[in-house]
Amino acid sequence: MDLYKLFTLLLFSFTTFSASAEHNWPMAGGPDGDWTVTGPQPPLNFSVRTKHNILWKTSLPEGGQSGIAIHGELAFLSIMKPWTPKHDPDELKAELKNINQQKTQIRDTVDRELLDSNTDFAALNSHYKNHDEQIAELIRKRIEMLLGEDPKQNIAKLRDRVRRFHPKIKELEAEQRRLTSQMDRVRISHSKDYAAIQKENSDIEKKIRELPSLKGTDIVAYCLDANTGEFRWSTPLTGSVEGPYNYGFSDSSSPTPITDGKYVWFVNASGSMGCWSVEGKRIWYREWTPSAKAPFNKQYEPILTGDWILNVEPLPDGDPRRNQEGERRWNYLRAIDKQTGKTVWIAEDAITHYNTPILGTFDGLPYVLQGRGGPHEVPERPNGLSLTKLFGDKPGQAVWHWDPQEEVPFGALANQHWDERHAYWLKTGQLKLAVLDSKTGNQLHEHDLFSNTTTTLWNKDAGKYETQQNQVVRGIIDLRHTNIVAGQHFYFLIRDKWQVARVNTKSGKTEYLELPSQIDPTARGLEAWTFGEVQPNNTRNSRGFDVAQDPRIKLGGFTKSFLGAPTVVNDRIYFTSMTGLVYVLDANAKTFDRSAILAVNDLGPAGETWTVNSITYADGRLYHRTMKEVVCISESR
Repeated sequence: MDLYKLFTLLLFSFTTFSASAEHNWPMAGGPDGDWTVTGPQPPLNFSVRTKHNILWKTSLPEGGQSGIAIHGELAFLSIMKPWTPKHDPDELKAELKNINQQKTQIRDTVDRELLDSNTDFAALNSHYKNHDEQIAELIRKRIEMLLGEDPKQNIAKLRDRVRRFHPKIKELEAEQRRLTSQMDRVRISHSKDYAAIQKENSDIEKKIRELPSLKGTDIVAYCLDANTGEFRWSTPLTGSVEGPYNYGFSDSSSPTPITDGKYVWFVNASGSMGCWSVEGKRIWYREWTPSAKAPFNKQYEPILTGDWILNVEPLPDGDPRRNQEGERRWNYLRAIDKQTGKTVWIAEDAITHYNTPILGTFDGLPYVLQGRGGPHEVPERPNGLSLTKLFGDKPGQAVWHWDPQEEVPFGALANQHWDERHAYWLKTGQLKLAVLDSKTGNQLHEHDLFSNTTTTLWNKDAGKYETQQNQVVRGIIDLRHTNIVAGQHFYFLIRDKWQVARVNTKSGKTEYLELPSQIDPTARGLEAWTFGEVQPNNTRNSRGFDVAQDPRIKLGGFTKSFLGAPTVVNDRIYFTSMTGLVYVLDANAKTFDRSAILAVNDLGPAGETWTVNSITYADGRLYHRTMKEVVCISESR
């Protein structure tokens, strides 16, 4: 082994060992960057609702999505820049609703008078009603057709979808708005009362339009006391590419801070990063322009390895590879010197901005597994996996590349788990798990995840779990990106269902287990669990403002959102639903049934708790966050 390689090995080993020995959580994936850790056993059961095993909780002024980094007595995280409207949006909406009720009453009286006395108004009104009839008929015919394809569909949801997307309906509604404007002019000239209520209506609508956008570029980074939750200091990080607040897939605050106990590094997904002392003194600060239209990269997390921070960024101006990319800018792993903020090297292969690479080692030397490709026209090519070395005279060079042969490789959205033997890829389109040889990148075998499975599902009528063998699983449209490898099993969540599955990476045996969709922490056993019910969930911050307007993320379970990565602590797997339920599974469970569910805990009141974060572990404690607060979980003394 040459001297440089030996030095690199020692440096990497020391960095990793120090973090592990001190029971810290220096970055998103923990001490070794692979989302697994060993140490004093943390609480199995906890509840924010009942305050059980909650050491402290601290209200946050705004929502955010970063994980929590821990070193000693310090905790680090980030939030979006607080949304500060001049007027309370809820009060404006309530006032508008009241005015509209009054307006309707006055309008009905005015319309009766005008229909008897004004032929032009009567003609406009007739046209309007004719459009209403056309819209109703178009909706009826479309719903009839859709129900013929699948009679079990929700009619109310179908009606809403048809109304929003049918091109002819959109055309008719545009014409109705024009007719309404013409009729309003007649009403105003006819009635002083209608003119007055219409002005009140317009004034409120103007205030609503003037509310600040629920999109932003800036974040605020925080240092907290890990023992008490008290704020120690904070600092802003600006960005250049706007993204939605608390979007189900990402926001500007998504990247988890990194710390080594002396310094802390914060990253704004909208295009900046910086280094501070743990006392809050800024050391360096750099900016870049992300390649996407928004920081659509919840899955990416910065990585600390030796003296480098790995970040996902496009190529700099002047790089000759830019000529090969066309109009879209690809993304690459970029090694940043943690002491100076200067770029040390840029990886050979591109990486999707959805992807979280995972650290690992061969013969004690560091490598990272990264993925490319995905939906929404990500620019990176070719699709698939690369194993990239992080040492020697050519760090950033790919050791091998593997192509999954998928048109849209959703597997790139996953955490790319691997070890010295195997690397894994979820073939989402084909619903299979590919197992690769880590050293060569050659595919060893492929497992069908939906045939000959074992299912343990809740039978509502019988009020109990039922296990069935040799099942063909149907009705699953997509696999979730949320996954972890523990022991001989690859675990993953199922989109739009409350189910977790595991596949034996040797035999390919796949088992499905249904989980409760909500719990009552004051009840006991199965009586505390509710199954299979969509749980509406608000997305309000600690100040009561709804700061996540996308309706898709207001439902429960594992739907319409990128959930945080599972964390393995000793022999337990922790993962969290969007509605703030934390499930704890036995990583050594011989059978994947009710006995494998060790606990189901909560991070706050039902219907009022929203999160897309992962558990952080440090020295026997767990740390977590929601849109409203950060929580420390510890055994009650």
